Amino acid sequence: MSTLSGIWYFDSRPIREGDEDWVLAGLGESKAGPSRLQRGTGLLMGQRASSFDGADNDGCAVALDGSVCAWDGRLDNRKDLLLRFGVKFCAQPIDGTLALRLYQTGGPDGLVELIGDWSLVIADPASRLMVLASDYAGVRPLYYRRTEDCLQWSSSLAHLVRWTGRSELDEEYAARFLTRGSAAYRTPYRDIYPVPPGRAVRVSPENVSTQAFWDLPVDRKIRYKESECYAEQLFSLFREAVAVRLPPHAPACAELSGGLDSSSIVCMADSIAEEHSSVSAKPITFTYTHEGSTDEKYVRAVERARKQASRRLDLDKYPFVAVDQPGIAAPAWWGPRMAELGRQFAEIGTGVFLTGQLGDFVMGNLVDDSGQAADHLRDWHWLSAAREAYEWSRALQVPIYPLLWRAVRTAYTPWTPPLESGAPDHASSGNVQVHSLASDFLKRISFQHGDVPERRWREARPGQRSRFRELGAMLDARTLQAPEALQHISYTHPFAHRPLVEFMLTIPPGEACRPSEPRKLMRRAFADLLPPAILHRKSKGSYGSTYRRALIPLATEMLSQPGRMRLIAHGYVDQQSVTARLTRFLQGLDCNEPQLRQLLLFEFWLRNRDGVVNSTLPDHRNSARPPAFAKV
Repeated sequence: MSTLSGIWYFDSRPIREGDEDWVLAGLGESKAGPSRLQRGTGLLMGQRASSFDGADNDGCAVALDGSVCAWDGRLDNRKDLLLRFGVKFCAQPIDGTLALRLYQTGGPDGLVELIGDWSLVIADPASRLMVLASDYAGVRPLYYRRTEDCLQWSSSLAHLVRWTGRSELDEEYAARFLTRGSAAYRTPYRDIYPVPPGRAVRVSPENVSTQAFWDLPVDRKIRYKESECYAEQLFSLFREAVAVRLPPHAPACAELSGGLDSSSIVCMADSIAEEHSSVSAKPITFTYTHEGSTDEKYVRAVERARKQASRRLDLDKYPFVAVDQPGIAAPAWWGPRMAELGRQFAEIGTGVFLTGQLGDFVMGNLVDDSGQAADHLRDWHWLSAAREAYEWSRALQVPIYPLLWRAVRTAYTPWTPPLESGAPDHASSGNVQVHSLASDFLKRISFQHGDVPERRWREARPGQRSRFRELGAMLDARTLQAPEALQHISYTHPFAHRPLVEFMLTIPPGEACRPSEPRKLMRRAFADLLPPAILHRKSKGSYGSTYRRALIPLATEMLSQPGRMRLIAHGYVDQQSVTARLTRFLQGLDCNEPQLRQLLLFEFWLRNRDGVVNSTLPDHRNSARPPAFAKV
């Protein structure tokens, strides 16, 4: 994958030597190396491809009118776009040139034609605009800061923080992270922002605006006469989703948990490797093991079927979180595991890692999708709605009346119930709403999203609103973005393939999930792909005990010196409440553990940030750095 970096002065002042040093550092380059920089009036921008990218995508694309595009990512429909434009490329970076052509013909809306994992920056000198955009899923990172004088951007949050010196905490981010576990459209640093997925950020000397080029497909429907057509199309789209992510003539790696999602990816990749000589070999798989796991026998079933063992990572050795690894530029889970994966990927020489993320959501792994009754009510089919609710009440073993009442509220009011994707990993109790945030802190927070357009989930049919709202929230939080330790490779998710997602969201919900039949369509479509043990698996192992073992040292450390808590020093939490909850956690009692995890992670990220545990930020690119870095 590429790295992007640049600066644009609105008053057209000359680029300073120090600016060039910082842009080069963001690209992992020095002045002694070959230049990948593009210069304009008050502008300096660059793109550097990683060693895993082809030479046809190194450096910025430049149009005859002076427009420039810096591209980071993978373009899945390159051949289709080349045929559409009838363009032959020699030395030009291909993907960036295609993106630039789409922008020139359709403006930001034209970027919807780009299918893949990508972020880009376009300099539009004719309009005096810079355009920063990310694909619908926000897999490839891109951050920016706008001041009265200039715009600065980088693929690396850590680099941009050092460059700008903006280390002041953003309290809106802190509040959202501590309450929700994510913070849409924010970073931990005031005035530094991520580019929203599916959006183009347009920056001019006068203002910043955000324009959606992709949105949730709430007004689309796919209907086939024969039910089997849905299974055939799902299989075709999933095969495409895996195939476009496999590198030619190079090794790929993939997760293998023994669940349906990761197993489907691995088995499909094996099938493609056996049929196509351009794919070098079956992917190398990684399995995460832990005490009490129920996944091992399913992992072995896949290993037997593909005649290849998986590499094991013990989650007690590479845990959910560690005191000295709570994230780098931002708080993040699984730091030890990601660091070890990065080390092994370098040893293998791979530039692609396939995950099963988004599979549960896309494939309809729902315990309760009784909202399907609401669509019958909206169409005034009362008898059909009653039958639908009755089937779900039998499957869920609950009375029919609450399900009917929920369907009525959903169908005839704006109210939208939460999506019931599975059993929670904590018991319901009186402590489930306790968050420990200080009241004065909450009074200072607005929880507003500024000028970012709201996604259109409210316009969906009543029975689908929950799904669209859930997907919108996941995308806005950039939950699919590559973790910091792995941003130099293609960290990618076949179940997030946009044509696949749009297909599954626009077919009848009953095709994907029925009472007592979650993943109904997936199981039918993949019947000849998966080992029988995987195909008929109904549940997946929980990480609850693994989370707890990893968090106990952090909770113990916090309780040993309550006065040292950074959360208290910043005025974010109430000391009495948080210490009481930590005590209950260590005693194994109810304490709203999922939200307490966020407090623990953020506390130790603050300590690392302040230099208590570790004051240095690793640089994974081995790049030359300008002197006098600001401490993150």
